[in-house]
Amino acid sequence: MAIATSLLFTLSQQSPVSAASFYDFIPGYGTPTIDGNVDASEWAEADSYAQVMVGSATGLTGTLYVMQDWENLYLGFIINDDELTVGDWYGILGDTLEINFDDDNSGALYEVGENKITVDSVAPLRDAYYVNTSGGSSMDTQQDGQGYLTRQGGYNHVELAFPLCSGDSDDFCLTGGDVLGLQLQYNDYDTLTAVPTPAPDGSRMPGQEDNELMTIEIQSFNNTFLPLICH
Repeated sequence: MAIATSLLFTLSQQSPVSAASFYDFIPGYGTPTIDGNVDASEWAEADSYAQVMVGSATGLTGTLYVMQDWENLYLGFIINDDELTVGDWYGILGDTLEINFDDDNSGALYEVGENKITVDSVAPLRDAYYVNTSGGSSMDTQQDGQGYLTRQGGYNHVELAFPLCSGDSDDFCLTGGDVLGLQLQYNDYDTLTAVPTPAPDGSRMPGQEDNELMTIEIQSFNNTFLPLICH
């Protein structure tokens, strides 16, 4: 897997479609097993990007992998957290990855109706959509996708599969040539109290501002394998 690396706000690859994009993913074709282990062999065709998480008090480094097939978008994420805190209270307690989507590549987050996915080690996936431009969200009545967060060696791994077009009006519907924006937020909890001590280490990729995003260019994959005709 080729990994592009950036420290903080360094631009590694400029998106041709959105000036706000810190990195433009070109997904390779593949269908990984979604079990919470970002296995190198399963994600060999993924495009990937690594950086120090912006706002992390402990200097966490995250790597995002992006792949797709005809039906699903696949995201893999590895972060060098020193532990996995297992817990869940509506996505607030416990180590959590929040994926905030810019469905229409407008260059900004939190447009009403756009997607938000939260993955932790308990739930393990919440499919939601924004209800206001300040980031408030509501659970989707139709829960789509599959996601897991697990401990693998000295790292926390997240895997997510989400339909390119689920048919749900509260989800995005993407085809080849469409561009999807996104920003990640990782919440590192060390305790499971109502007022965690120390406070959770919340950090983002690629930046903390609403218009600091990455983009994914959805690919059109044609089936070039023809049946063998025997005479």
